[in-house]
Amino acid sequence: MRTRGSAALAAAVSGVLAASGCVAEGGAGAGSSGPSAVARERSASPGAPSGACPESGVRVSLGDTEAAMGQRALSVFLDNCGSRPFEVGGYPDVAVLDERGEDLEVSVRLGSRAVDGGAARSEFVLRPGQRARSGVLWRNTVTRSDVVATNGASLRVAPGPGAAPQTVAPHDGPLDLGNTGAVEVLPWAPARAR
Repeated sequence: MRTRGSAALAAAVSGVLAASGCVAEGGAGAGSSGPSAVARERSASPGAPSGACPESGVRVSLGDTEAAMGQRALSVFLDNCGSRPFEVGGYPDVAVLDERGEDLEVSVRLGSRAVDGGAARSEFVLRPGQRARSGVLWRNTVTRSDVVATNGASLRVAPGPGAAPQTVAPHDGPLDLGNTGAVEVLPWAPARAR
């Protein structure tokens, strides 16, 4: 049985995934994304690649943070900006950093039972001009007064073997982890072309 909180998170993540084409029309959460989520996906600012293409030929960027009842979902994009195919498989390697760029003590869990039932790894080839999508999920929960709430300033994301990690910061605020000390990472999946 789903609780109200897990249903809200599922709706937020479904909206994030539906905007990229990762959820089929009429599928779970299809009506929950609303026009604003789709409009944000099509806008040029959040998640839009910029600057020179890294040596690996792939660029990491972030979308909007979706929030519902203390739960958060942040889209992570991988764009092939190079001239050769890039093999994608499994999960991005993610670390949460503080404002000085140092690692925070945050547990990173692969998959999310609350949202995707622990989606299976997928492997695919990202051709030049194509995009993949993952996501980082967390709860902004404060349950202990003796543990300081944690805010992550940025993420260090290694997209896969042979690709150097890239540091990216959310454009819409910090990763407000409360004192949970944990994030969940969704597997890479092909995303609809921009």
